[in-house]
Amino acid sequence: MKTILCYGDSNTYGTRATGGRFLRDERWTGILQKMMKDEYYVIEEGCPGRTTVWEDPIEEGKSGKHYLLPCLISHSPIDLVIIMLGTNDLKNRFSLSPTDVQWGMENLIHKIKKSACGPNGQVPEILLVCPIQIGVLSNLSQILIGAEEKCRQLPKLYKQLAERESIHYLNAGEYAAPDEADGLHIEKTGHKNLAKALCEKILSIYGGAPPCL
Repeated sequence: MKTILCYGDSNTYGTRATGGRFLRDERWTGILQKMMKDEYYVIEEGCPGRTTVWEDPIEEGKSGKHYLLPCLISHSPIDLVIIMLGTNDLKNRFSLSPTDVQWGMENLIHKIKKSACGPNGQVPEILLVCPIQIGVLSNLSQILIGAEEKCRQLPKLYKQLAERESIHYLNAGEYAAPDEADGLHIEKTGHKNLAKALCEKILSIYGGAPPCL
């Protein structure tokens, strides 16, 4: 059995745009586990508000950098780390450019590579997933002023990073969209579509099938 760690923010946690959280079997992580069957163990590590490396001055404990290493150690050995972060870096309070977000993600990638959390103390496979695009924001518009334009630049920057680091890449925005209720969180169908895309990507990494349904 291969172990897959999914490290992300509210869209890995499964936050509903209308409040609350999707059920386990409605979230892309839970759907992915069903698709991968017993040959893979999918670990969900999503935290709403999580950034790449930045300390949030308002919400405590949101830096993805500080929790990453303990998380990797506690779940090791890990065959594949799926990491999807960056949306929260675009909040006004951080005043970051898209390139800053890319650098934050690069820091995390290096941390994973140095962790020796893979099988036999080796580097695990890494799948960098670019977050979905931000839609028309409702109650979050004042927190994410200008974030829509910055977010549109992330797929290109993340793909460049993946190529530079020789890791795997997938753009979640090609398979899922935000719910119109808030413009930020993946709607229900998007969770299923993203899980299918990730399932196919994982099988392409390790080979074999059955196909993801």
